[in-house]
Amino acid sequence: MSNTVEAVHEYTQSVEAVYAAFTNPDFYVGKFEGIGARQVEVLSSASEDGVFTVETTRDVPLEVPGALKSFLGGWTTIIQNEEWTETEDGEYVNDLVLTSDGVPATIAGTMHLYPTDNGCVNEVTITIDCKIPLVGGKLERFVGGSTAGQLADEFEFIQHYLEEL
Repeated sequence: MSNTVEAVHEYTQSVEAVYAAFTNPDFYVGKFEGIGARQVEVLSSASEDGVFTVETTRDVPLEVPGALKSFLGGWTTIIQNEEWTETEDGEYVNDLVLTSDGVPATIAGTMHLYPTDNGCVNEVTITIDCKIPLVGGKLERFVGGSTAGQLADEFEFIQHYLEEL
């Protein structure tokens, strides 16, 4: 069993402008701090042969339901790895993996950034998978709900960030 979260984020800026933000290490610090994370750090970033990689870490607050309190605390540390690749047709694909010290789940996904007549779109798909018997489904739903909320907060932050460029 798994839980999938999807989001479609439309921007009025060009795909090049949005990709430039997504490949700026300082952007990640501002984005994660801007949505409530603490102790945000870019652990590594590199751009080589059309591929941009970035690894970040951050502490995020958790509002944990009662059934999951024995597994999770009030905060968790997330390490996020992203690999952006440019396609032949001027689009960008990001494979990402998130790990957390205190969340016994696999969290992975993709982003697909492509141009439109009015700017660009970033399609996000995140899949959460937990193999723990009995509470695994509850954990997947909890992490899925948290992820959906975070994606909405990130979209709002990114819109403001791009407008100020």
